[in-house]
Amino acid sequence: MQNAQNLNALALISFLFLLFFGINMYLYSIFKLFDLTNNNYKIFNINEQTQKFIRQHIDDDSHLLALAAKQNPEINISFALNQIAAHQQAKQKIPSWYLNDKLVFPPKISMEQCSSEATARYKANLCKGENFADLTGGSGIDFSFMSQNFKRSFYVEKDEYLSKLAKYNFDVLALKNIEIINCSSNIFLEDSVNFDWIYIDPSRRNVNNKKEILIENCSPDILKIKNIILKKSKNTLIKLSPVFDLVELQRKLSNITQIHVVAVKNECKELLVKMEQNCDNNIEIVCVNINDSGKQIFSFNPANEKKIEYDFVQNVQKYLYEPNVAIQKSGGFKSIAQRFGLKAINANSKIYTSDTYITDFYGRIFIVEDVVSFNKTELKTNLKNIKKANITVRNFPLSVADLRKKLNIDEGGDIYLFATTIFNGGKVIIKCRKDI
Repeated sequence: MQNAQNLNALALISFLFLLFFGINMYLYSIFKLFDLTNNNYKIFNINEQTQKFIRQHIDDDSHLLALAAKQNPEINISFALNQIAAHQQAKQKIPSWYLNDKLVFPPKISMEQCSSEATARYKANLCKGENFADLTGGSGIDFSFMSQNFKRSFYVEKDEYLSKLAKYNFDVLALKNIEIINCSSNIFLEDSVNFDWIYIDPSRRNVNNKKEILIENCSPDILKIKNIILKKSKNTLIKLSPVFDLVELQRKLSNITQIHVVAVKNECKELLVKMEQNCDNNIEIVCVNINDSGKQIFSFNPANEKKIEYDFVQNVQKYLYEPNVAIQKSGGFKSIAQRFGLKAINANSKIYTSDTYITDFYGRIFIVEDVVSFNKTELKTNLKNIKKANITVRNFPLSVADLRKKLNIDEGGDIYLFATTIFNGGKVIIKCRKDI
């Protein structure tokens, strides 16, 4: 009887101890979660001095700070300078992340290569469904926006540090129904389920940190894994640099349904190649220019582009039209001219003219003031008073630098000079002012 009572007492003490221990561990975990959410550097073992340094110098020049901070050995200067520089870069590139002071930014090279918020949001609008996998998670910018359109999303990244960083940042952003997978895309694909969408942003730098312009030299090699990707996913979106050739991409990749040429404020940023399991080989080229007022979107079929004939004009008319950079990269020159009823001054000049002012044209509009033949007498007579001008060459034997030297004209001002070849083969300089 006494032994039974002792055993019961011992069991009660053990139960109370475990209960007390469990409650303390639970409270500790809650405290740690709260602590990590409110102190974004403790997860990376960054001390208070480093945190304070970052807060105090968040808008200062990181190069000057590097010299001053060496005097204080308690500051993790490399981490601090990276965060300060990345924070400043994010102000324009990823404004919503810039405003969230709990986020930790990735290393410099990742910040340079990551998508902007504008292009990430554009990609997010293209992709919706049940499940999604980002096979090259990286800094997580694209994933953070794209995953919100799916019920289940997988971030896959072979770099352990970037995976941990993404896990932390995604918790700060309160992303739901996501999984972080720290492995290569090849290993992930072998054991994964099927997806509605797969996204890939392959590394375009080789072991010597040189940029690659061939898709087979990217990592992962899209050509080697494209068959398993098409087997695993209904839709695939591949992000590439705008230096890649669109014709080569169409030749090397199969099942392409769309290629998006994406520009931000008339600066070409990326190519997006969409592949589908079931396609009819009818490719659409989508040209997008994102600016503060919205998006200019122009689409065309490359097969139809070849069939279109230019409507040529002998003389330059009242207005000059230059397509935005996305359209220029896409090669849809005949399609854009047909869409807006513009006249071509030469098949290879890629600028257009009209006596009609077209307010919704996808590019820049100029008011033509003069057309000067490219001979010494006319140049001297008609351009002698121009000290500054913005010079563009299209289908012309001289480069901008050479022409600027020849004309002795500095860069800038509100005059625009287009050096080009007109319909009869003559070389001219078209003097314009930009439409306001």
